[in-house]
Amino acid sequence: MSVTTTPLTDSAPLTREAGTRLVEGWTALWNGDVALADQILAPDFRLHFADDFDGTGSAAAFGRDELTAFVSANSLALTGVTFAAAAAPLVDTGRGEMACRWNEVHGEVVVKSGIDMFAVRDGRISAVWSLTGNRSFAA
Repeated sequence: MSVTTTPLTDSAPLTREAGTRLVEGWTALWNGDVALADQILAPDFRLHFADDFDGTGSAAAFGRDELTAFVSANSLALTGVTFAAAAAPLVDTGRGEMACRWNEVHGEVVVKSGIDMFAVRDGRISAVWSLTGNRSFAA
């Protein structure tokens, strides 16, 4: 997937379109396109896991480099696994925050679902709080 993002400036608020592009980039990153990290993640980015995500331990927090190393290492081990947004993100343009539901898919079967909450600063994701469940959300 090819994703193009244009970082916003302090004077440009987060828009629904920009939020959607960031979530598309976030999903592509989780699917192995770690080159997107510099485009979509702020230099001081932090990812906070609310629960044990495979290979992280509880209360884990990753910076940008740790996340890309984790995704790269797991992309090789997780052949046939993809991540996909389950719906368009909810974007709070005034606060510069967004949320999205996502699925982890093995082949064509959804095996896990989760919710990610994002903080966006200067057009890039500055923080994510992620909660993973071991089943899929009902439609």
